[in-house]
Amino acid sequence: MNNQLLKKYNFDIDADVNTYAGELALPYVTAALLGAETIAKGRCRFLEGIVGDTVISGLATTDTIQAGGSAACAWNDGSNIALTEQVLSPSQLAVMESICRGTMYPTWIAANGRMQRNGELPVAWTDFLLGAVADRTGLNLEEKLWSSDAAGVFGVGFLSDDGVIDEGGIDASACADFTEAVTAAAFTAANILAQMGIVFDAAAAIPGILGKQGCGFYMSYEAYAFFLQAVAGQASGPGYQTDLKGEVTFLGYPVYATAGIPNARDVIVFTYPDNLVVGANSYTADISAQLIPTYQYDGSDEVRVAMRFAVGVQTGVATDGVVGFAFT
Repeated sequence: MNNQLLKKYNFDIDADVNTYAGELALPYVTAALLGAETIAKGRCRFLEGIVGDTVISGLATTDTIQAGGSAACAWNDGSNIALTEQVLSPSQLAVMESICRGTMYPTWIAANGRMQRNGELPVAWTDFLLGAVADRTGLNLEEKLWSSDAAGVFGVGFLSDDGVIDEGGIDASACADFTEAVTAAAFTAANILAQMGIVFDAAAAIPGILGKQGCGFYMSYEAYAFFLQAVAGQASGPGYQTDLKGEVTFLGYPVYATAGIPNARDVIVFTYPDNLVVGANSYTADISAQLIPTYQYDGSDEVRVAMRFAVGVQTGVATDGVVGFAFT
């Protein structure tokens, strides 16, 4: 390999310089967290800086107005306001990847050449490696936010606790107390609007949920494609937005294509972003990111990337939502 090229692009790595902890690790861990679509697009409430189990508090209210005048001489609070608490338990997670320098090097050179042509500052080799791993980690995290995993590494996801979104997984998920709406076993362009209508009807029976900011439908990209196909086929109709540019709505509520919901699982969630809570221990001393130049010690051409952080999910109000699935 051309030594001048190595020197010019600073291809070597100093292990002491490229170990980050606490605030120094924040840019790399944050990049991994924000690689998850649900977090990056603001479709959840993202709590940072949590340490251990975190209590999510809220207020449950019923009828606070009562008769006045002579009928209200005595104090009667009616116990109409109650404190609700949900506990978010983050899981300790680690990223430990080995990367071949020879594989990544051409990509880095090409990326820097493109950035220089566009007038952008070139990216350092170490930042490029950490950024590449952080990006892939974000995609994996998005899956775990919704489905968890079979090994129980992540704990509980929004729709499963074992990596599979099915009736058992939903019953053990963070959304276990959402209203269950029975929808078709297989979504198609011909039936998707009807299935969304079933979910919406169930949501309409939940007091106050339809007025929550951002309240809408969460579904897989395949289901979202079926939805667009169905909407495009509507010549007109009240409640349907036929302009497919930008955010598309159904009955006035946004439809969120969600990468964390697998295309193979026909499920719809109706709730609002503030009710889907994701907590992480970013901004604490417990996060770290390391770039280890293994090639300097074992004769390989590998670099190892390690990150450590904690993430968990929970719902803010346990019953403020609907899950549409082929429940039996």
